[in-house]
Amino acid sequence: MNCVIFGAGPISDYKAIRRLLPEPPFTVLAADGGLRHTNALGIEPDVFIGDMDSLRQEDLPEGAILYPSRKDDTDMMLAVKKALALGAEHVLLLGGLGGRLDHTYANIQTLAYLLEHGITGVLADENHLVTMVDGPGSAVMSAGYRYLSVFAYSGVCEGVTITGAEYLLENASLEPSFPLGVSNRHAPGQQMKVSVKTGTLLLIQSRLE
Repeated sequence: MNCVIFGAGPISDYKAIRRLLPEPPFTVLAADGGLRHTNALGIEPDVFIGDMDSLRQEDLPEGAILYPSRKDDTDMMLAVKKALALGAEHVLLLGGLGGRLDHTYANIQTLAYLLEHGITGVLADENHLVTMVDGPGSAVMSAGYRYLSVFAYSGVCEGVTITGAEYLLENASLEPSFPLGVSNRHAPGQQMKVSVKTGTLLLIQSRLE
């Protein structure tokens, strides 16, 4: 099952966001202020969950799942846990980039949580696509993005190989203390592929110059 979760982070181009949505059917969850984004898109969420710190009481949809503001989980994490309980196999997180840097990083950690639970997770906005790949594993990059940056997320990553790129890498080690994999590009007429033998890689694709 595909799940799309809308967080409260900034969205400036709803047409671009609509193009990121999977083919129906998919389940939509609004995490607190993410309800503003589903309203703007004319989408009725299947689940609303949050602590109401970004919404007024009168905006609450029927069947809302409410939590106190003092809690361990972010609203996005609450929605992710609900998606897993519903049987999600693929989760797209929107409204989770930009805005406060600490919330952006928390949403990157949420990708790691999904990966630990065997779920494919994507964090995206109008210009970025963020994913993770766990070793041994690989990922094919989208030709629609200009740049790819590859970072070691879980300590040292071994056996990292990048093909189809301007800057090739073969069986390399990436360390979290040095950004060796930043700002790569597709080689002309080719599509980048990243693989890793051990460790977890954070992959960030960008359309921006």
